[in-house]
Amino acid sequence: MARVVLISPCCRDVKGSTSLALIIPPIGLTYLAAVLERNNHEVQIIDANLSNIRHEKIIDHFIFKPDLVGLGVNLLTFKEALNCARQIKFRYPDIPIVFGGPHASSQAQYILEQNDVIDAIVIGEGEYTLLEIAESMSKKNIFEGVNGVIYKQDGSIIQNKPRPLIVNLDCLPYPAYHLLPPLRAYKTRSRAEPVGYIFTSRGCPSACTFCYRTFGTTWRPHTPRRVIDEISYLVKTQGIKQIDILDDNFTFRSDRASEILDLIIERNFKLKINLQSGIRIGRINEPLLRKMKKAGVFKIGFGVESGDEGILKIIKKGIQLKKVVDLTKEARSLGIVTHAFYIIGFPEDTSETINRTIDFAIKLNTHFASFSIYTPLPGTELFEKIARENKFLENVKDGIKEGFFSLKVIFAPDYLRPEELAFLCKIAWKKFYMRPHKVLDVISTIGSASELCWLMRTVGEIMRTTRGKAKCLSRIGDA
Repeated sequence: MARVVLISPCCRDVKGSTSLALIIPPIGLTYLAAVLERNNHEVQIIDANLSNIRHEKIIDHFIFKPDLVGLGVNLLTFKEALNCARQIKFRYPDIPIVFGGPHASSQAQYILEQNDVIDAIVIGEGEYTLLEIAESMSKKNIFEGVNGVIYKQDGSIIQNKPRPLIVNLDCLPYPAYHLLPPLRAYKTRSRAEPVGYIFTSRGCPSACTFCYRTFGTTWRPHTPRRVIDEISYLVKTQGIKQIDILDDNFTFRSDRASEILDLIIERNFKLKINLQSGIRIGRINEPLLRKMKKAGVFKIGFGVESGDEGILKIIKKGIQLKKVVDLTKEARSLGIVTHAFYIIGFPEDTSETINRTIDFAIKLNTHFASFSIYTPLPGTELFEKIARENKFLENVKDGIKEGFFSLKVIFAPDYLRPEELAFLCKIAWKKFYMRPHKVLDVISTIGSASELCWLMRTVGEIMRTTRGKAKCLSRIGDA
C-alpha cells in the first residue's frame, strides 16, 4: 500500500482568472484518488485553491508523510505548483513528485529539463498511470516501464510508451468526493446548493486550432445509465440540488444527450442543471432544448469565439452564426439563461474583425457574454504557429501570472499593437454590458441568493480588471 498526496495548487494570486467568482472541485484529482483507493492505497487531496493554502504552508496540511506526491497543473497554476514542489523536496528530498494535467502533459520534456524538483510527468489521462506508479513503490525505479510517463534517470530524460485512452469510461469508480471539503464550500453560479460536478464523456473531435483537448480527440462517453447512477449517488451521498455538467462536448451525440435527459426526467430528481460549457452549437436543435428545459436546465454556455466568418474559418471553429442566433432565441424563449464566450485577438484579427465580433455579441444579446484576450495554450496548433514565427512576448511554457480575463497580451498580434488589442477588449465589455436594458436583463436571471452572491463577486472582479486595464494600457503605451 502506498500513501499518496494529491494537490490542486492555489491560483488566488492570478489576476483575471475569476478565482473568487468560480471555484469548483478538482474533479480530475478525485478520479485519480478513487482508482487508487479502490486498489487499497491511502490518499489525501489538498484543494489549496479553495482553502487559499500557499506553497509556504502546503506541507503543514499533510495528514501523513506520503510515499508519492502528485500535483495537477494548468497554465495558470504551474508557477505555484512548482513552488509547492520546491517546498516538498526541501523537506522530503526522497519523495517522488509527479506532475500531471494539461500544461504538464503538453510541455513535459521542457518542464523536466528546466526543473530539478519534478521527478516525472504523467501524460494525458492519469488514473491507471498513477495507479501503476503507486504499485511500483517497492521497485528501485518506480517509473520504469510505466506507459504514459516521462521521467528523469541519472541526468537523462526517458519517455515511456504512450498509454492508450480509456475506452470504457464506465470501468472508472465514482470520483472520491469524500476526500474534498463539503461541496457547499465551492463557489459557482448555483440556482440551488450544494452543487455536484460530473463528466458524462471525455474527448472532443473538433479541430479548433486554439483549444487544448485534455482528454484527446476521440470522444468517449459514459453510458446514459451510468450517468444517471452517478447523479443518483451524488443526490444520496452529497445531498446535491444542482448538477454542473463539465463535458467538453455533451451534445456531440444528440441522441445520447436526449436519452440522459429523458432518464433525468423519469427519475424526477428535481435538480437544477447547469450546462456552462460543452454545448456544441451544430449538434443541438429545438426539441433537445425543450427537453433540456423540462429536465431542469437553467443555464447554457457556448463558445462563439468570433463574430467574423473569416476568423471562424481560420480557427476551424466549424459553426454557423445564424445557428447561434437561432439557438439563443429559442433558449431565451424557454427561459434558459444564455452565456456566450468570445476571444479577442487571434493572430489574424484586425480592428474590423474584432468590432464585428462586438457588434455580433450585442446583436445576439445572450444574457451574459465574456470577452477574453487570446492566450496561446501550449500544445495547440495556434501556439505552435506563434512559436514558429517567434512572436511570443514572454515564455508561456513557464506558466503565466495573469489569467484569460486580464488584459495581458503575451504575443505580438499580426495587425494590432498590444495596447490596441487591450483597448478593444475593454470596449467589448463596456458596449455589451453598459446598456440600460442589459442591466435589467442580467438582474432578471437571478433565481437564488447564491446566484446574487455569484453575480456580485463576478461584477467586482470585472470592475477590478477594468480598473487595471487603464493602468495596463498606460504601461504598454510607455514601453
